[in-house]
Amino acid sequence: MDQVWTALAGLTLVGVLPALACEAAVQLSKAFRWTAILRAIGPVKYRNAASAVVIGAAATHLVPLRLDELLRAAVLGRREGIDPGKVLGTVAIDRVIEVFVAGILLGIIALSGELHGWMQEGAQYLWGGFLIGMLLLVTFVRSEERVRERLSASTIPGVAAASGVLGSLAEGLRSLPRGAALIGVIVGSVGEWSATVLFYVWTLHVFGVDAPLSVALLMALGNAVAYSVPNVPGAWGPFEMVQTSILMAAGIAITEEGAMAVALAAHAVLMIPVTVIGAVLGVLEWQRRGPIKLAEASA
Repeated sequence: MDQVWTALAGLTLVGVLPALACEAAVQLSKAFRWTAILRAIGPVKYRNAASAVVIGAAATHLVPLRLDELLRAAVLGRREGIDPGKVLGTVAIDRVIEVFVAGILLGIIALSGELHGWMQEGAQYLWGGFLIGMLLLVTFVRSEERVRERLSASTIPGVAAASGVLGSLAEGLRSLPRGAALIGVIVGSVGEWSATVLFYVWTLHVFGVDAPLSVALLMALGNAVAYSVPNVPGAWGPFEMVQTSILMAAGIAITEEGAMAVALAAHAVLMIPVTVIGAVLGVLEWQRRGPIKLAEASA
């Protein structure tokens, strides 16, 4: 571990500032995309959406629960005077779009041929699974009414009840943004993922790691995977495990200590500034309007 701390101690302000700028661009792009999605229920102020996004991110870093979605909906709903339940529906759409974009990036990695061994094969299998999943999803939306009729007529316990759930899912998928809102979603998604990939490209450069672009892309996806683990504040542990494993299996010249140093540095830059800013905004929100009621968002 001494080599890890030595590498981390060698970080300079010149090395950290571009990474911080990338992370700021990620959060602002997320808010921009969400604002475009929110047009379906009414116009909202961008600054309110951005504040809600950062407060939600801070909550994910501080407490052992995935409160991001509920907190974002509750904060924005209260600021804009919109039913938090409706706002929560837009958050769900936002997550669907994130998965879709992640699948596209996975396809780029799988087709690049720059990975080695099991990582290349794994990327190809996952990409194939994503394509099959998207095909099934499109088929479901097109034939949802017939499927629901058959389920409703079923005498098997619990099957008929699933009809309503599927109907809500199909309705949500059909409400995906279109027109100008879709352009906003695309711009926000491109901004978010481009900034995330650039963040890892720069971080690898700072540590002197010579790696192809596909490794930075894979680390960007690894970032999303690590934060999807529930009940782990800040994804401490899973984040380092995922990113270190990617670097060690990528066939590049890096030691295990070097990979751990890269993962720790990346995690610190991703987590600390957003947590501090989000916590401050959360305290100000509480002082101005009182405690945030998550129950209203989940209702």
